[in-house]
Amino acid sequence: MEREKYEVFISFKNSDERGDPTEDALIASELFQELSKRGINAFYSNVRLLQFGEAAYKKAIDEALDEADVFVAVASKKEYLESRWVSYERDSFHNDILSGIKKAESMVSYLKPGVSTNDLPRSLRTFEAFTVEEGHEKIVAFIVNCLKKAAGGKERSFAKSLVTGKRASTYNPATAKELRRLKIQSDNTRPADLPAIEKALSGLSHKKEINVLDAGCAYGFVTEDRFGGDPRLRVLAVDRSDACLEYARAHSAAANISYEHLDLESEDFEEEAAALMEKHGIPSFDLVFASLVLHHLKNPGKFLRRIRKLMWKGAYIVVRGSDDGSIVSMGDNGLIEKIVALHVSADGISDRFNGRKIYSQLIAAGFADVRMMSYVKDTSGLDGDEKEDIFLERFAYRKNYLQRSYEEDPNNLEKKSKLEAIKYGLEELENVFAEPGFWYQEVDFVGIGRK
Repeated sequence: MEREKYEVFISFKNSDERGDPTEDALIASELFQELSKRGINAFYSNVRLLQFGEAAYKKAIDEALDEADVFVAVASKKEYLESRWVSYERDSFHNDILSGIKKAESMVSYLKPGVSTNDLPRSLRTFEAFTVEEGHEKIVAFIVNCLKKAAGGKERSFAKSLVTGKRASTYNPATAKELRRLKIQSDNTRPADLPAIEKALSGLSHKKEINVLDAGCAYGFVTEDRFGGDPRLRVLAVDRSDACLEYARAHSAAANISYEHLDLESEDFEEEAAALMEKHGIPSFDLVFASLVLHHLKNPGKFLRRIRKLMWKGAYIVVRGSDDGSIVSMGDNGLIEKIVALHVSADGISDRFNGRKIYSQLIAAGFADVRMMSYVKDTSGLDGDEKEDIFLERFAYRKNYLQRSYEEDPNNLEKKSKLEAIKYGLEELENVFAEPGFWYQEVDFVGIGRK
């Protein structure tokens, strides 16, 4: 989901000489929240972006300055108005006014007592000024009027605040970008899956018909690629997303595959699974396959114990997972580490370090002869398109959790700053992936066991 364009740029000094937040930062955050309640999209300069370097920070500022129709300068001290970034932001916006790009009435100051209009830099003196003691209502009303003028005098239809519950926005997994990423992921992980699947099938060579459960099939890319067309295999592929299943039935179909709805964490899982097995004439499963599923579950151990009950004695289970702790890179100056740290800080994040746990999880669930058949992949020797695919598979999606978290609470500056930071970090990392000297490696963890 693309963000709406910034309408207001709030400029202030983020931290004092000790590195502590300034009073200006508090005033700016309160103003930001008031504007958000009116459905006005404001840029609140994000000090978190500095962890990705000044280039990313400046890029974010420049984009917001280009988009914004109104510039607000917050100041509790005269000297803060002359700080490096505040000066850059103010002069950039004022130059756009002088060149005719911005409207002439589009700058305003928001001042604490002790800072007078005479203390303002020359570029701000001829513009409107309000005091913090007057409250936010007056300056917000002025900003609304400026935005109306920027719209050609028409009454603006402001977007409703998500916090006030007038407009909802949710992440949709059935998007073109996510479809493409999951297809790339299916192709890139084939070398990890096939040895374990072949080992399981060789152990089942005495059976004329092999019943396979693909638990968490999503769009069916992996299901069709790993199991489609084999006449010995009768595959039941399940997922809780009806949108994914609809796509799978239309685009990942094979004569030996049936796609059905099943929530792997439903309270009635065993009864619902039994009903599907009866529907398809499956007495028990010979092979259970789960790719990138366990890390999404609240209780992976419970899922594995439930699944085990549906398998006949001697049946195989193959589980693939990933683990951010397996990442090794050279040439990104710590950028990947920062992006991963932001990603795992998001609300509702899946277990990004589950890959290392698969062996012990299978053992604890009662499976025997458990082995790990891990697969190492890296960018050495890959062309630009192949490296771009790895970036899309492993990193492009990481802003989604932060996006959803922010959309649920758009007045939360911490969530907003994290989203902006990871967005610009990912833009920079995409460029790094294209550099000839950059190297990246990760491990796909595949566990195989028997009942």
